Amino acid sequence: MGNDGEFGFLANLFVSGMFFLTLKEKLDFRRRALAIADESGTDRAVSWLSSLSSQSVGSDIGRKIRSKWSGGECLKNAERAGNIIGSFGIRSVFYGDEGFPAMMSRTQAEVKDPPFSLFYRGKLDVLGHACVSVVGTRRATAGGRRAAFDFARDACDDGLTVVSGLAFGIDIESHKGALSSVTPHTAAILPGGIDTIVPSSHARYAARILESGGLVASEYLPGTPAEKFRFVERNRIIASLSPATVVIQATAGSGAMITASMALDYNRYVFFHSENFAPQALSLDGAVRNALLRDAKSGARSASSVASKMENSPSAFVESGAVVISSYKEYKNHLYVSNI
Repeated sequence: MGNDGEFGFLANLFVSGMFFLTLKEKLDFRRRALAIADESGTDRAVSWLSSLSSQSVGSDIGRKIRSKWSGGECLKNAERAGNIIGSFGIRSVFYGDEGFPAMMSRTQAEVKDPPFSLFYRGKLDVLGHACVSVVGTRRATAGGRRAAFDFARDACDDGLTVVSGLAFGIDIESHKGALSSVTPHTAAILPGGIDTIVPSSHARYAARILESGGLVASEYLPGTPAEKFRFVERNRIIASLSPATVVIQATAGSGAMITASMALDYNRYVFFHSENFAPQALSLDGAVRNALLRDAKSGARSASSVASKMENSPSAFVESGAVVISSYKEYKNHLYVSNI
């Protein structure tokens, strides 16, 4: 294996592929792998990693692992990821490293599973600026798209980094607004390996983000496909990177509302743009609610699942005291007052 430095990197990649573990568990397996390398050599440590299985790992951590997983396959994925990293100039930072984003390190006291790894292209230090996370529906209205663009532009003009997910609708309008700023700092967090931009039609915006001194990042090993559950996992990173999340426009039970709930769980502020309550947005929300009710009636979804989704809505948050804003200026004023 060359040297212990190379093995340490391989161990980090391997542990990144143990997607079913909590951060604490990943750190423990990394520690064990490095200890074996120190005591018995890297070949022995590689052999140990390769021998692991869902059953043996589950036995070690005291809970059943439902995912089909093998150390041998994980090792192959880690080696492949290493090759992709070298070919694409991808960089990485791992939990505990000096450059690991401070806001995500904070979350260990607030959430059990901040990411172990971050693979990125661009400038990681944009996350060291004051950040604001901007989220919303893919099916945004014209008013919602304009609100996202304007908010992000004004936030960047004021020196902030806008964090979003590069998705259709509100996400991409937020990135576009940021890119139009005189200080175009924006970070796109992906739901799969950083070597594949999702959606592919937004690759040109990812390129512009990098050209403008921004960041494109993911917690997943390069080569990892963007699957449905990873979009939700990705949202926790968007929520954790900023002291506040702004929901520009979202429907009940949507991914943006999941991100808002995560932000609250992480002890962050959550704001709702007034575009959530514009006539077209309310009509869209009504259509989503009707579809959920039809699903409950047909048995496609359980009644409890539908109820939970319908309760996780902008109106419910506002009824519970969340602040409604109409501009970045209003956001800044409310955030300043909240921190006095």
